[in-house]
Amino acid sequence: MSQSGAETIGSGQITFTGTQMGASVQGNFRKFSADLHFDPQDLPHSYAHITIDLGSIDLASEESEDEIKGKHWLNIPSFPQAHFDSSDIRIVGPNQYLVWGLFQLKGVSKPLRIPLKMSYDRNGRSAQGRFTLKRNDFGVGDGTWSATDTVADEVTVDYHFTLVP
Repeated sequence: MSQSGAETIGSGQITFTGTQMGASVQGNFRKFSADLHFDPQDLPHSYAHITIDLGSIDLASEESEDEIKGKHWLNIPSFPQAHFDSSDIRIVGPNQYLVWGLFQLKGVSKPLRIPLKMSYDRNGRSAQGRFTLKRNDFGVGDGTWSATDTVADEVTVDYHFTLVP
């Protein structure tokens, strides 16, 4: 299915799971925006620019949210947003792609490869995937919090977006 023009996210979610003291900790971001153009027949001109409002983090605990917004974790007063800007999209299977780009978090930019699965139904199309980030690559949990014996380094990120023209 070919689509022309930019798309936005009609609805969607970005969730994450980390591990603290052996227990899973889940959260999500309530606010994010996207400038998208995806045409499977013209991948060189397809792109994704995602901006996440880090202050919209939801950990279902005000105390935990206040802590993670602070200087040693996300440092939201200095770095209120995270960004992903794609540079290449390649097909790897039926309706499955890999999106390469640069992810910026807490003033650190790193290359990132994100799997993308496109789905099509009567409501349009949706994009979803899962990937892992290492929080220490971005200085999230610095100082004594950089040790991974209490808070694991790996954070799994899941996303699901319904796309609209």
